[in-house]
Amino acid sequence: MPLLERPDGAKISYEVKGTGIPVLLLAPGGMRSSLAMWAMMPWNPWMMLPTCSFRLIAMDQRSAQVGPGMSTATISAGDGWHTFADDQLALLDHLGIQKALLLGSCIGPSFQLRLLKEAPDRFVGAVLLQPIGMSVHTTEREGWKGINTEATSHWFGDWAAEMEREKKAGLTELRGLYEAMFGSGRDFVFSVSREDVQKMQTPMLVLMGLDQYHPAETAREIARLAPAAELIERWKDSPELIEEAVDKILSFLARWGVGIVRADL
Repeated sequence: MPLLERPDGAKISYEVKGTGIPVLLLAPGGMRSSLAMWAMMPWNPWMMLPTCSFRLIAMDQRSAQVGPGMSTATISAGDGWHTFADDQLALLDHLGIQKALLLGSCIGPSFQLRLLKEAPDRFVGAVLLQPIGMSVHTTEREGWKGINTEATSHWFGDWAAEMEREKKAGLTELRGLYEAMFGSGRDFVFSVSREDVQKMQTPMLVLMGLDQYHPAETAREIARLAPAAELIERWKDSPELIEEAVDKILSFLARWGVGIVRADL
């Protein structure tokens, strides 16, 4: 995979394939968010989206330095959601892409919403699969008490322990990053506020999660707050539902991506 070198020395691994409407894929996996993590999903857009219609841009986030990710970066004081957004926008700039669609899963929707806050004019539509967030239990099969605060600290902690064990970051820097991204005062989807989402005019298709890490109510709340959002509640329960959801995703991408094609004419 090629590497995008950033001004702070980070090297962002990425891959591009296909022609047509550009789609920036923001992968699941928490802090391990990387191209390879799409293989864990019941539907893998990197493998399944038609490359004759879409130009797919996938990347390993700068934090994806353990596990399958191939990016490298120093964890520094001051890093946060904005750091990842800067990387993502820089990759589009590097590829000469002025406007794109967004498609992400798990932590991906939090990245997407930050991009829609910082650079709304760059994105014509966003598909959000099972977003993470802080929530009470509602309709998930397995319940939990109170707010699911331990969910985020659990998967971040596993990643941080591996980063420290492999001497890729120190404990002080890792604690600072957790506080900046998921710490005190950050709830909902962590990267933006509810008020931010209420102002977002970008069309969204939100596919609900159904576990402690991807709470159902987080997806519902995004769909309630965003002025141009549609919610799909059930989509992973059977092959038939997945197929129906994929049809809706393809229709959504084609509908809103056509504006990019027209702008390029």
